[in-house]
Amino acid sequence: MNRKAVEWLYEQVPELVEKGIIPEASAALIRNHYGTEDKKTGGRTILTMFGIIGAILVGLGIILILAHNWDALSRMTRMFIAVGMLMVAQILAGFSILYKRENTAWTESASTFLMVSIGASISLVGQTYHISDDFSTFMLSWMVLSIPLVYLMGVTTPALLYLVGITTWVLSKDFYSIDKHLIWILLAFIIPFYWKSLKENPYANPTVLLSWFFTLSFYICFGEAFEKQLEHLYMLLYASLFAGTYFIGIIWFNDPTRAWQKPFKAIGLAGCIGTSFLLTFKDIWRSIGQELYSIGMSEFILAFLLLILVTVIGRIAVRKKMDNSLLFATIPGVAGVGFLLLYFDLSGINSTILLNGYVAFLSVTVILRGIREGSLGRLNIGMLMIASLIIMRFFDINFSFVARGLVFVTLGSCFLAANWIMVQRKKEVIK
Repeated sequence: MNRKAVEWLYEQVPELVEKGIIPEASAALIRNHYGTEDKKTGGRTILTMFGIIGAILVGLGIILILAHNWDALSRMTRMFIAVGMLMVAQILAGFSILYKRENTAWTESASTFLMVSIGASISLVGQTYHISDDFSTFMLSWMVLSIPLVYLMGVTTPALLYLVGITTWVLSKDFYSIDKHLIWILLAFIIPFYWKSLKENPYANPTVLLSWFFTLSFYICFGEAFEKQLEHLYMLLYASLFAGTYFIGIIWFNDPTRAWQKPFKAIGLAGCIGTSFLLTFKDIWRSIGQELYSIGMSEFILAFLLLILVTVIGRIAVRKKMDNSLLFATIPGVAGVGFLLLYFDLSGINSTILLNGYVAFLSVTVILRGIREGSLGRLNIGMLMIASLIIMRFFDINFSFVARGLVFVTLGSCFLAANWIMVQRKKEVIK
């Protein structure tokens, strides 16, 4: 139920109790089910957001002001400024812990300002004494020093900034003697805080944001950490990851009604569909076929482990009779069959035909379900998928402009006709 509907329901509950239509116990159960509806929540959220933005802008503004006359300052003055800014930020953070612990805007803003100050102080001291000009080392030092702040303040913004920071570090690809697999240790530092947030309320706005950032950060870090193992089987590996993420979303995080509160399902489903469409291109299969026999054992082992993991989680979803769109998550199996077909046909034609047939089957399934359920949105999504598949083939096969024009006219006509028929059916049902 959306927020406005919940607000309306909460307005009606006192009157229903007063008239004896429902007992007080039922009213309490309703409030417990939908959660407490505080009208000031929206205002507090906006205040917190502006506080965070303000803290970041203040920190950056101070840095820019100092940078204007930085060369004219003595080393002692520079050190005093760097340490002084850090001390002010720590005092504000301490004040918020002692006196404003329940005020989210205060704690979020103070912790954000302190985290920015930590980075600024490291940078200013390093620049003053020429300690290091290495961006990778700077980011790693900043994030390691900032992780205690996440648990000390107990708020979300430092955790989000930490995830952004370690992702930036791994994307810098400037590791030198540091093993890039250190990213898993850095990522593990945030897991206890994230797990606690999930246990308290997995659908609260801060937790949902953390889920989005954590999932996206994991995908980026996985790609960088296993860069060598992704050289040939990257499509199969990412298809497995996306399918696993989708299963996690529909098994354990599928309760909220708003789509943005389902990051695992959204990312997993989008990844499965995107991977399916990419694998319909024959050039991808041809390039994989050309290097098929140079695939290393580590790539096979990683792919095998991920496929086993996805199969186990998928069985849980099937047993619980979860969501309707399980077909989308079968892409790892279909892609695996495509890789097997490459051993018999290195040109990739058979694999291409298989994946095109798979995507076409998915599209038709979505269309039929939309018709059966009377859902215009689902119907249009299915038709958009089949249209995208046909348009993509224009990049694989040379068609004349007349042929392409006829295809577009036909697709457009089908869209209009299908929507008109669905609207007429709904009108008949209403009558």
